[in-house]
Amino acid sequence: MLLVKRHPVERDSRDSLQIQLQELKQQLRARTRELHQKEEELQHLFYMISHELRTPISAIRGFTSILLEDGSELPAESADYLQRIHKNVDRLEKIVNDLGLLSRLNINENLFEVINLQELISDILIGSYDHIRSGQVTVSIQPDLPPAYGYREGLHHVFSNLILNAIKYRKRAQPVQIDIGCLQDEFFLKYYVRDNGIGIPSAYRKSIFDMFVRAGNVKKVNGSGLGLYIVRRIIQAHGGEIWVESRVGRGSTFYFTLAKVP
Repeated sequence: MLLVKRHPVERDSRDSLQIQLQELKQQLRARTRELHQKEEELQHLFYMISHELRTPISAIRGFTSILLEDGSELPAESADYLQRIHKNVDRLEKIVNDLGLLSRLNINENLFEVINLQELISDILIGSYDHIRSGQVTVSIQPDLPPAYGYREGLHHVFSNLILNAIKYRKRAQPVQIDIGCLQDEFFLKYYVRDNGIGIPSAYRKSIFDMFVRAGNVKKVNGSGLGLYIVRRIIQAHGGEIWVESRVGRGSTFYFTLAKVP
């Protein structure tokens, strides 16, 4: 019988690696706890900001409305200023509402389910009927669009935001065409929302997913500057990625990945 005697150096090296591995695991657990704590602090901050701003926003809106109702006695320039204040209050209210949404954004796999995207997108289109009717919008959905596995409310927000953005960032005097589909891969599903709008300058294609960044600061487009940031957060919470391919004047295609239905 052949006996193999382990060298002390080999045993010490193995023990050292085990110690290093345990230290790395402890560091990873500590870092994960720290990230969760920061996330909770950030969500609490979003909640506090949105909560505290609602009252002064309502007061400003109320006072400007009273003054505008009695606009016949105001100089034209003063009435114009009040209209501008009113529009900015609308935008501030959108920001507050989106911050409130961020404060409630808590996605975990216990909320995941198999989602029929045909039905989900149909619900979104019915809810956005006024935008679609007034904007000459055609939405084409891939007939065999595969179901998604995820958080229904979150994915509803994703598709709704991308569809409404395609309508908002349209070309003047041109019907809007939106195509929704999916490209299948071995490991994941790559969904897309494509439009024929104004496109996004190359300098903004990465930063538009950050907070308060708008593509080229397009005039007459009202928004909070948080929409795509929230969309990215939702997709990342599903373990996916989101990006955009676009050409100025030729439209944009937003892609995002989701895991296949288990």
